[in-house]
Amino acid sequence: MNNNGTADDADDIFQEALMAVYEKSLDPSFTLNCPLGALLHVIWSRKWIDRLRQKNRESVVRKQEETRYDSDTTEDALVVAEEMIAGQARQERMSQTFAQLSELCRQLLRMLSDGIAPRDAAEQLQMNSVDTLYRRKNACTQRWRELYSLTPSTE
Repeated sequence: MNNNGTADDADDIFQEALMAVYEKSLDPSFTLNCPLGALLHVIWSRKWIDRLRQKNRESVVRKQEETRYDSDTTEDALVVAEEMIAGQARQERMSQTFAQLSELCRQLLRMLSDGIAPRDAAEQLQMNSVDTLYRRKNACTQRWRELYSLTPSTE
């Protein structure tokens, strides 16, 4: 009850904890290695935390549904749609400028973004060292930024 609950909630959680202990006791391999009160405390604490999480999720969903049916949602939907279109345009512009990079730059940037270790990427790209790889990566990203800034925006 000290953690956002009611007396009914406390009764329910305690009953669920007792049922969980009872069900566990039916298992022949179950042995109680701690005081029963301590076991019950752990079980009801976890059950209450789960219930609070569930209540929080439900309240978030309720709030989303309420805002969905507000009168201003048409304007909000238009704003969201415009933002999505602008995001798609930026993504397309990034893809176009990425395609203009050299094959080595595209391979290097893809490998690093896929999480390949820099040492492994350097070996696969036949570079002398990881330092060379990083210098080349910086040059590639700088070139990509230049191409991006020079490409006209369609937004």
